[in-house]
Amino acid sequence: SKKMPNLSHLLHTTALAALTMPATGMRLHGSQQTRSPLVNWFAAEAGLPLTVMPPRPSNHPFGQVPFFTDEGGVEVFESGAILLYLADAAAPSATAADRAKYTKWVMWANSELDGLCFGAVPGDHRVRGTSMDKKGVRSVERLEEILGECEWLVDNSFTVADVAVGSYLNYVPLFFPSTDMSGTPNIVRYMERCATRPAFAQAFGEGHASSVRGKCATWLGGGAKQGGPFGMFK
Repeated sequence: SKKMPNLSHLLHTTALAALTMPATGMRLHGSQQTRSPLVNWFAAEAGLPLTVMPPRPSNHPFGQVPFFTDEGGVEVFESGAILLYLADAAAPSATAADRAKYTKWVMWANSELDGLCFGAVPGDHRVRGTSMDKKGVRSVERLEEILGECEWLVDNSFTVADVAVGSYLNYVPLFFPSTDMSGTPNIVRYMERCATRPAFAQAFGEGHASSVRGKCATWLGGGAKQGGPFGMFK
């Protein structure tokens, strides 16, 4: 009699082939537990088709994620650099003056806001604690002032600058559930606006988005106490 193929082996082979099959267009090697969702968020907002690939293998020189490639042979690592590349792709007619408006915010998010939110230092990105709830921190106070004067960071319109800054801020209530940011209501309202955008939930997950919105409501005095971080992963 004719021998039937092993179904489990066939499924495994098919899945493996799908993972190793070369994709065309823009591709992002990453995972949900890294900074990859920042890139996914902006791509969704800008309407850029982005294929999500397994974290490895990739050509990242340090073996990390996210790592971006384009069908033209372009390779980009570091989330901020990828965001800026995609911003250029989304607005190819942007001038140097246009790019300056949002580039400075993306760079600031990676160089300073990262440390304010998580206590990271150059070369060591371990989470140590947040300064976003500490009164008297000059950068926090200044950001609070800025966000009291505008809805979005560049010309009062949503841009890649808000993706970079909003993503970091909206990780704070998940990593530090006991943090109290009620003393910076303008920042909290900004975080809430970011978490309300459909593309944010698409990139980070609805559980992440709803957790941020709930915590913001608490800080603004309109919600009940929320549970600990990552409850949505249970």
